[in-house]
Amino acid sequence: MYARKVSDRVYLLDTYALGQRGTVGAYLIKGPKPALVDCGYASSYQNVLEGLAEAGVMPTDVRYLIPTHVHLDHAGAAGRLLREMPNAEVIAHERSTPHLVDPTRLVESSIMVFGKAIVDLYGAPEPVPAERITSVGKEYHVDLGDGMTALLMHVPGHAPHQISVLLEKSGALLTADAVGIVYPGFNALIPTTPPPSFKPDELAASVGNIRQTNPSELLVPHFGTRSDTEWVFDRTVELVKAWVEEVKEEWRKKATLDEIAEKMEHEVQRDAGVTELPIYAQVSIRTSVMGIMHYLEKNA
Repeated sequence: MYARKVSDRVYLLDTYALGQRGTVGAYLIKGPKPALVDCGYASSYQNVLEGLAEAGVMPTDVRYLIPTHVHLDHAGAAGRLLREMPNAEVIAHERSTPHLVDPTRLVESSIMVFGKAIVDLYGAPEPVPAERITSVGKEYHVDLGDGMTALLMHVPGHAPHQISVLLEKSGALLTADAVGIVYPGFNALIPTTPPPSFKPDELAASVGNIRQTNPSELLVPHFGTRSDTEWVFDRTVELVKAWVEEVKEEWRKKATLDEIAEKMEHEVQRDAGVTELPIYAQVSIRTSVMGIMHYLEKNA
């Protein structure tokens, strides 16, 4: 099963990233002008098409493809999917547009973080034609038909070009990675602070801004729906600050990436009440530690 209805007109599409269920999600808003928010890795684009079919939407029906940011787990499949979606307009933040048109630097950056073998598994993003992109700034409204409008809001911190999407009729907020990772069945939150552009102050400010929209629920890419909105907001800000301080302390002691990541894994294990972490949680923790270390090195 690739599609599950989670809100008014909204379906969660599980992309089954690298064959793993419940790790990378996209969201489909149905209606007169169907919109797909995020689309997963290039290697899992077929799963997105399966999800659309299960939700009763043809690729040719999709009017908007909205990658919240250009990291490969959110926008990697965009170019490939657009070949199946001739009527879709891409809406993205203006700072992400160059990387959608020419993903060369994006791929190089990803290889530096994850290694070439892993990025090969993610799949190579295909270029998006510039004429199919509408670039937006701080805020942008999209009419989805039948009284549904989406407010796109710039939420930097995780990435300088990231947006969140508020469905103004229902109050559902598609957060992107402005909040931490909250995997289903895993009772802990993991900050998502990857290199190369993580900025803790901007991330905290973005959480404050989206909190002011008073969302009825959070639709999180990693992963699923959350009704405990205040807990997610509070815990995100709290843990980002705490992780930066802890990583800084270990970094000053000349601890290695492996040593710091292991320390943070133990903390997540304790918070979650488990003795072993799934591999996707381990990868997320290591990537977040890398981002904090990169931030410290740039701002030492």
